[in-house]
Amino acid sequence: MGSVLMPIFESLTGDVESAWRSVCVVPAVVAFVTGIAVWHISDDCPKGNYSDLKIRGLFSSTMTVQSSFTRACWNWNTWILFIQYAACFGVELTMNNAAALYFRDEFGQSNEAARSIAAIFGWLNLFARGLGGFASDACMYNYGMKGRIWIQTILLLLEGGMVFVFMHTTTLGGSIAALVVFSLFVQACEGTSYGIV
Repeated sequence: MGSVLMPIFESLTGDVESAWRSVCVVPAVVAFVTGIAVWHISDDCPKGNYSDLKIRGLFSSTMTVQSSFTRACWNWNTWILFIQYAACFGVELTMNNAAALYFRDEFGQSNEAARSIAAIFGWLNLFARGLGGFASDACMYNYGMKGRIWIQTILLLLEGGMVFVFMHTTTLGGSIAALVVFSLFVQACEGTSYGIV
């Protein structure tokens, strides 16, 4: 969104500094409106809202939110998944914040060009997370839950390897190619995390 809106806001304000600050309002408004729509339109689960299920006697769990949360916190699998997800989503957040600066400083790109190149990392979200989820489901079908864990582990290792490839690439074209493959593994690993949950 920033790659599309930033030039528009830059021409409206005439200043890069105020343009990037102003453009941040647009995603916040979109997220707020989407949140309100989801609150009013969606259901709590595939069978409907929990309050309706309780009234109809279809939701018999006596577990409270606090006891469920406590139970999850004491399960060591929760913390392993927490670390694994931090290794993929944390990398995504870091790359989203630092990639444009890297391409500007390392390869002398203009701000606009650096932002456009860096946006490739985020654009892979359109299919790579789904690809990771598909791979997780395929491994679950063939090998059970261990298959899901193995595919996530493999993707985490490939992601880590691509960090080093990206870091040592010295040409702009090679760096963009490494960024694409690196992003593919990062987003696919996030998809496998959703598969595990």
